[in-house]
Amino acid sequence: MGSQAPDADLPPIHVLVTGFGPFRDTPLNPSFLVASALPSTLSAPTPTGRPIHIHAHPTAIPVSYAAVRELLPALLFPGSGTPKLPTSRPPRPHFDLTLLIGVAPGRSDFALETQARRDGYGKEDVRGETWERDVLWGRGYRAPEVLETGVQKAEVWRRWKAGLPDLPLRLSTDAGHYLCEFIYYTGLVEYWRRDPRGERPVLFLHVPKGVEAEDVDRGRRVAEGLIQAVVGSWEERGKNGEKGSGKEDVEDEDRGWAGS
Repeated sequence: MGSQAPDADLPPIHVLVTGFGPFRDTPLNPSFLVASALPSTLSAPTPTGRPIHIHAHPTAIPVSYAAVRELLPALLFPGSGTPKLPTSRPPRPHFDLTLLIGVAPGRSDFALETQARRDGYGKEDVRGETWERDVLWGRGYRAPEVLETGVQKAEVWRRWKAGLPDLPLRLSTDAGHYLCEFIYYTGLVEYWRRDPRGERPVLFLHVPKGVEAEDVDRGRRVAEGLIQAVVGSWEERGKNGEKGSGKEDVEDEDRGWAGS
Protein backbone atom coordinates (compact mmCIF):
# COMPACT_ATOMS: atom_id res chain seq x y z
CA MET A 1 0.00 0.00 0.00
CA GLY A 2 1.28 3.43 -0.91
CA SER A 3 2.22 6.15 1.54
CA GLN A 4 0.14 9.17 0.57
CA ALA A 5 -1.45 11.93 2.59
CA PRO A 6 -4.83 11.06 4.12
CA ASP A 7 -7.95 12.44 2.48
CA ALA A 8 -9.41 14.81 5.06
CA ASP A 9 -12.93 14.16 3.77
CA LEU A 10 -12.79 10.44 4.58
CA PRO A 11 -13.60 9.37 8.16
CA PRO A 12 -11.34 6.79 9.81
CA ILE A 13 -12.22 3.10 9.80
CA HIS A 14 -13.04 1.74 13.27
CA VAL A 15 -12.33 -1.94 13.93
CA LEU A 16 -13.35 -3.97 16.98
CA VAL A 17 -11.03 -6.88 17.83
CA THR A 18 -11.67 -9.49 20.52
CA GLY A 19 -9.82 -12.50 21.92
CA PHE A 20 -10.85 -15.32 24.25
CA GLY A 21 -9.85 -16.15 27.81
CA PRO A 22 -8.54 -19.46 29.23
CA PHE A 23 -10.23 -22.82 28.70
CA ARG A 24 -9.41 -26.51 29.11
CA ASP A 25 -5.63 -26.93 28.71
CA THR A 26 -5.13 -23.36 27.49
CA PRO A 27 -4.51 -21.24 30.60
CA LEU A 28 -3.08 -18.41 28.50
CA ASN A 29 -5.09 -17.88 25.34
CA PRO A 30 -2.99 -16.58 22.42
CA SER A 31 -6.05 -15.07 20.77
CA PHE A 32 -6.29 -12.45 23.50
CA LEU A 33 -2.52 -11.89 23.41
CA VAL A 34 -2.70 -11.22 19.66
CA ALA A 35 -5.69 -8.89 20.02
CA SER A 36 -3.92 -6.99 22.81
CA ALA A 37 -0.73 -6.66 20.75
CA LEU A 38 -2.43 -4.75 17.95
CA PRO A 39 -1.67 -1.02 17.74
CA SER A 40 -4.43 1.53 18.24
CA THR A 41 -3.81 2.83 14.70
CA LEU A 42 -2.26 0.88 11.86
CA SER A 43 1.03 2.31 10.68
CA ALA A 44 0.60 1.19 7.08
CA PRO A 45 -1.96 3.44 5.35
CA THR A 46 -4.74 2.32 3.07
CA PRO A 47 -4.56 3.43 -0.61
CA THR A 48 -6.33 6.70 0.26
CA GLY A 49 -4.29 7.27 3.39
CA ARG A 50 -7.40 6.66 5.47
CA PRO A 51 -6.49 5.81 9.10
CA ILE A 52 -7.63 2.54 10.62
CA HIS A 53 -8.37 2.75 14.34
CA ILE A 54 -8.25 -0.57 16.16
CA HIS A 55 -10.31 -1.02 19.32
CA ALA A 56 -9.09 -4.15 21.07
CA HIS A 57 -11.52 -5.22 23.76
CA PRO A 58 -9.65 -4.63 27.04
CA THR A 59 -10.59 -7.95 28.62
CA ALA A 60 -10.65 -11.50 27.31
CA ILE A 61 -14.04 -12.84 26.25
CA PRO A 62 -15.02 -15.70 28.60
CA VAL A 63 -15.28 -19.10 26.91
CA SER A 64 -18.94 -19.18 27.84
CA TYR A 65 -22.02 -19.32 25.63
CA ALA A 66 -24.06 -17.13 27.96
CA ALA A 67 -21.28 -14.55 28.31
CA VAL A 68 -20.82 -14.32 24.54
CA ARG A 69 -24.57 -13.98 23.94
CA GLU A 70 -24.74 -11.14 26.47
CA LEU A 71 -21.53 -9.27 25.64
CA LEU A 72 -21.06 -9.25 21.87
CA PRO A 73 -24.44 -7.80 20.81
CA ALA A 74 -23.90 -4.93 23.27
CA LEU A 75 -20.48 -4.22 21.77
CA LEU A 76 -21.72 -4.24 18.18
CA PHE A 77 -24.95 -2.31 18.72
CA PRO A 78 -24.73 -0.49 22.08
CA GLY A 79 -28.02 0.18 23.80
CA SER A 80 -30.08 -1.90 21.40
CA GLY A 81 -30.38 -4.95 23.66
CA THR A 82 -31.37 -8.39 22.44
CA PRO A 83 -34.99 -8.20 21.21
CA LYS A 84 -37.09 -11.31 20.77
CA LEU A 85 -37.69 -10.60 17.08
CA PRO A 86 -35.76 -8.86 14.28
CA THR A 87 -36.13 -5.08 14.31
CA SER A 88 -37.74 -3.20 11.44
CA ARG A 89 -35.36 -0.23 11.49
CA PRO A 90 -31.69 -1.28 11.44
CA PRO A 91 -29.60 0.83 13.87
CA ARG A 92 -26.12 1.96 12.98
CA PRO A 93 -23.38 -0.45 14.15
CA HIS A 94 -20.74 0.88 16.50
CA PHE A 95 -17.81 -0.37 14.37
CA ASP A 96 -17.09 -0.60 10.65
CA LEU A 97 -15.49 -4.03 10.98
CA THR A 98 -15.34 -6.68 13.69
CA LEU A 99 -12.49 -9.19 13.87
CA LEU A 100 -13.03 -12.04 16.34
CA ILE A 101 -9.95 -14.11 17.18
CA GLY A 102 -9.72 -17.60 18.67
CA VAL A 103 -7.12 -20.33 19.08
CA ALA A 104 -6.97 -23.58 17.12
CA PRO A 105 -4.99 -26.08 19.27
CA GLY A 106 -2.78 -28.43 17.32
CA ARG A 107 -2.60 -26.24 14.21
CA SER A 108 0.39 -24.30 12.91
CA ASP A 109 -1.47 -22.16 10.36
CA PHE A 110 -3.78 -19.16 10.47
CA ALA A 111 -7.32 -19.72 9.22
CA LEU A 112 -9.85 -17.16 8.08
CA GLU A 113 -13.26 -18.68 8.78
CA THR A 114 -15.90 -17.82 6.21
CA GLN A 115 -19.13 -19.05 7.83
CA ALA A 116 -20.77 -20.17 11.08
CA ARG A 117 -23.59 -22.54 12.05
CA ARG A 118 -26.63 -21.68 14.13
CA ASP A 119 -27.26 -24.95 15.97
CA GLY A 120 -25.57 -27.93 17.57
CA TYR A 121 -23.49 -26.39 20.36
CA GLY A 122 -23.42 -29.41 22.64
CA LYS A 123 -19.84 -29.13 23.94
CA GLU A 124 -19.58 -27.81 27.48
CA ASP A 125 -18.04 -24.38 28.02
CA VAL A 126 -15.90 -23.34 30.99
CA ARG A 127 -19.05 -23.07 33.11
CA GLY A 128 -20.11 -26.60 32.24
CA GLU A 129 -22.99 -25.32 30.10
CA THR A 130 -24.09 -26.18 26.56
CA TRP A 131 -26.28 -24.20 24.17
CA GLU A 132 -27.96 -26.91 22.12
CA ARG A 133 -31.47 -26.30 23.46
CA ASP A 134 -31.61 -22.56 22.85
CA VAL A 135 -34.26 -21.55 20.29
CA LEU A 136 -33.83 -17.76 20.07
CA TRP A 137 -31.94 -17.77 16.78
CA GLY A 138 -34.04 -20.45 15.12
CA ARG A 139 -37.59 -19.89 16.36
CA GLY A 140 -37.29 -16.30 17.55
CA TYR A 141 -35.23 -14.70 14.79
CA ARG A 142 -35.90 -17.40 12.16
CA ALA A 143 -32.28 -16.97 11.20
CA PRO A 144 -30.58 -19.20 8.59
CA GLU A 145 -28.86 -22.39 9.73
CA VAL A 146 -25.60 -21.05 8.27
CA LEU A 147 -24.49 -17.43 7.90
CA GLU A 148 -21.51 -16.28 5.85
CA THR A 149 -19.32 -13.27 6.40
CA GLY A 150 -20.31 -10.24 4.37
CA VAL A 151 -16.78 -9.31 3.28
CA GLN A 152 -15.57 -10.09 -0.21
CA LYS A 153 -13.83 -13.37 0.57
CA ALA A 154 -12.02 -13.93 -2.72
CA GLU A 155 -10.64 -10.40 -2.93
CA VAL A 156 -9.71 -10.24 0.76
CA TRP A 157 -8.02 -13.64 0.50
CA ARG A 158 -5.89 -12.50 -2.46
CA ARG A 159 -4.84 -9.31 -0.74
CA TRP A 160 -4.16 -11.00 2.60
CA LYS A 161 -2.07 -13.78 1.06
CA ALA A 162 -0.14 -11.39 -1.21
CA GLY A 163 0.78 -9.20 1.76
CA LEU A 164 2.05 -12.10 3.89
CA PRO A 165 3.59 -14.60 1.46
CA ASP A 166 5.91 -16.05 4.12
CA LEU A 167 3.15 -17.09 6.53
CA PRO A 168 0.80 -20.15 6.45
CA LEU A 169 -2.64 -18.68 5.74
CA ARG A 170 -5.77 -20.67 4.96
CA LEU A 171 -9.48 -20.29 4.32
CA SER A 172 -11.89 -22.53 6.20
CA THR A 173 -15.62 -23.29 6.22
CA ASP A 174 -15.53 -25.22 9.53
CA ALA A 175 -14.90 -23.10 12.62
CA GLY A 176 -15.04 -26.05 15.02
CA HIS A 177 -18.59 -25.97 16.42
CA TYR A 178 -17.50 -24.60 19.79
CA LEU A 179 -17.17 -21.10 21.23
CA CYS A 180 -15.20 -19.83 18.24
CA GLU A 181 -18.02 -20.68 15.87
CA PHE A 182 -20.64 -19.62 18.41
CA ILE A 183 -19.24 -16.12 18.80
CA TYR A 184 -18.90 -15.87 15.01
CA TYR A 185 -22.56 -16.73 14.45
CA THR A 186 -23.50 -14.35 17.26
CA GLY A 187 -21.79 -11.49 15.46
CA LEU A 188 -23.18 -12.39 12.04
CA VAL A 189 -26.76 -12.84 13.26
CA GLU A 190 -26.75 -9.48 15.02
CA TYR A 191 -26.31 -7.85 11.59
CA TRP A 192 -28.66 -10.29 9.85
CA ARG A 193 -31.58 -9.79 12.23
CA ARG A 194 -31.45 -6.03 11.75
CA ASP A 195 -31.18 -6.20 7.98
CA PRO A 196 -31.20 -9.67 6.36
CA ARG A 197 -30.05 -8.20 3.04
CA GLY A 198 -27.49 -5.86 4.55
CA GLU A 199 -23.76 -6.13 5.06
CA ARG A 200 -22.24 -8.37 7.71
CA PRO A 201 -18.71 -6.97 8.26
CA VAL A 202 -17.64 -9.65 10.74
CA LEU A 203 -14.66 -12.00 10.43
CA PHE A 204 -13.21 -14.80 12.53
CA LEU A 205 -9.50 -15.61 12.62
CA HIS A 206 -8.07 -18.82 14.08
CA VAL A 207 -4.50 -18.55 15.35
CA PRO A 208 -2.07 -21.29 16.48
CA LYS A 209 -1.56 -22.05 20.16
CA GLY A 210 1.92 -20.53 20.66
CA VAL A 211 2.24 -17.81 23.31
CA GLU A 212 5.92 -16.89 22.99
CA ALA A 213 6.81 -13.36 21.91
CA GLU A 214 7.54 -14.42 18.33
CA ASP A 215 4.23 -16.29 18.15
CA VAL A 216 2.25 -13.28 19.29
CA ASP A 217 4.13 -10.96 16.94
CA ARG A 218 3.40 -13.30 14.03
CA GLY A 219 -0.27 -13.31 14.97
CA ARG A 220 -0.24 -9.53 15.17
CA ARG A 221 1.17 -9.29 11.64
CA VAL A 222 -1.49 -11.68 10.36
CA ALA A 223 -4.34 -9.78 12.02
CA GLU A 224 -3.04 -6.43 10.79
CA GLY A 225 -2.68 -7.80 7.28
CA LEU A 226 -6.21 -9.17 7.33
CA ILE A 227 -7.69 -5.85 8.47
CA GLN A 228 -5.78 -3.99 5.77
CA ALA A 229 -6.90 -6.49 3.16
CA VAL A 230 -10.55 -5.91 4.07
CA VAL A 231 -10.28 -2.13 4.06
CA GLY A 232 -8.31 -2.22 0.81
CA SER A 233 -11.04 -4.31 -0.83
CA TRP A 234 -13.71 -1.88 0.41
CA GLU A 235 -11.90 1.11 -1.02
CA GLU A 236 -11.25 -0.57 -4.34
CA ARG A 237 -14.92 -1.50 -4.72
CA GLY A 238 -16.00 1.94 -3.58
CA LYS A 239 -13.76 3.51 -6.21
CA ASN A 240 -15.33 1.29 -8.87
CA GLY A 241 -18.87 1.86 -7.61
CA GLU A 242 -19.34 -1.79 -6.65
CA LYS A 243 -21.08 -3.38 -3.72
CA GLY A 244 -20.61 -7.05 -3.03
CA SER A 245 -22.42 -9.73 -1.08
CA GLY A 246 -19.37 -11.71 -0.05
CA LYS A 247 -20.66 -14.83 -1.84
CA GLU A 248 -17.94 -15.31 -4.43
CA ASP A 249 -16.55 -18.63 -5.52
CA VAL A 250 -13.32 -19.16 -3.59
CA GLU A 251 -11.33 -22.22 -2.77
CA ASP A 252 -12.07 -22.98 0.88
CA GLU A 253 -9.95 -25.44 2.82
CA ASP A 254 -11.95 -27.06 5.61
CA ARG A 255 -10.01 -27.12 8.84
CA GLY A 256 -12.32 -28.23 11.64
CA TRP A 257 -11.19 -27.80 15.23
CA ALA A 258 -12.69 -27.14 18.64
CA GLY A 259 -10.85 -24.08 19.89
CA SER A 260 -11.55 -20.67 21.37
